[in-house]
Amino acid sequence: MPANDKIRRSWLLVPVSQPDRITAAPNSSADVVILDLVEFVAESDKPAAREMVADSLASVQAGGAEVFVQIEPDLMLADLRAAVWPGLNGIVVSRAETAQQIAEIDTVISSLESERGLLPGSVEIVASLETAPGNHAGFEIATASPRVWGLTLGRADLIMDLRPEPSGEIHLMQYLMQRLVTIAAAAGKTPLGAWWRHPDRGLLATPDNTRAAAQRGRAIGFKGSFCVLDNQVGPLNQGFTPSESEVAAARSIQQIYADATESGTLAAVTHEDRFLTADIVRQYTNVLDLADACATRDMFKAAAVEGRPVPVP
Repeated sequence: MPANDKIRRSWLLVPVSQPDRITAAPNSSADVVILDLVEFVAESDKPAAREMVADSLASVQAGGAEVFVQIEPDLMLADLRAAVWPGLNGIVVSRAETAQQIAEIDTVISSLESERGLLPGSVEIVASLETAPGNHAGFEIATASPRVWGLTLGRADLIMDLRPEPSGEIHLMQYLMQRLVTIAAAAGKTPLGAWWRHPDRGLLATPDNTRAAAQRGRAIGFKGSFCVLDNQVGPLNQGFTPSESEVAAARSIQQIYADATESGTLAAVTHEDRFLTADIVRQYTNVLDLADACATRDMFKAAAVEGRPVPVP
C-alpha cells in the first residue's frame, strides 16, 4: 500500500444547516465528514448555511475526521468562498460534468489558498459523476486538475432515474461502478462507492446492508463510500477494512512464500491449486498494509475523541 494512500472508508454527509448533526458528527467515527451545501440544504437556507461552514470545520474535526465540503458547480464562487478555510481537506463537486468545471474550481481554490493562508495545492477534489454527461466525461474530469483525488457516482441512481431490474439490481449501476473503477485506475485516482442492492437506494440502508454493500464494493475496487446516517459509519469502516480471517490468510500466504524462497522450492510452491507468484503475494501484502493503516487511522480518531495526544495517522 503506497505511503501516501489515505484511509477514507466512511464519508458522512452532514447538512451544514442542521446544527444538531454538526454537533453529533465528531462522535460518529467517520473518516471523513462532508459538510453539505447541496443535497440536504434547502435553497432558502443556503446563504445562512454558507455563513456556518467556517465555524463547523473545527467542530467536526474534534473527532479526528478529515473535512470536505460539498459544493454545486453553478454556485461554485459562493460555495468555495464559504468553504475554503484553514482546516479544510477538500471539496466534493456535486454533479461534475466537464473538465472545464474542475479547472475553474481549481483556479478559484488556488486563489483562496493564497488569500487565506492555506498550503498551495492542499485542498483536494472529489468529483461526483452523477449525470450522464459527467459519467461520459469521467476520464477528462479525473485528469483536469492534480487536485482531483477521487471519483464517485454520488446519487447517480436517483439523478439518472435508473430503474430496478427484476433481480433487484439497479439498471446500469454495475456497469457504471465498474467503469468508474476503471477510469479511476487509468487516471491514478481513488474510486469511492459501495455496491448497494434493492431495497437500498439513495445511500439509505440498514447497518447490516451497509456493511454488505461496503464488502461488495471493496471486492470490485472501491476504497470507501458516502453515507447519510451516523449508524452507517461503523459498518462502512468495517466493510472496507480487511477482516481478521483475511489478515490471517494473508499472513499464512506470506509465510508459505517465505519458506519456499528460503528452501529454494519457489518454482513449485502452490496454495489452493494455484501457483504463488510474486505478484499474487504482493496482493496479500497489500491486504496486511491496509489492515495496519486502518488500525492506525482508528487509533488516531479514538485519541482525538478522548482528548489524548494524537499520533500521526
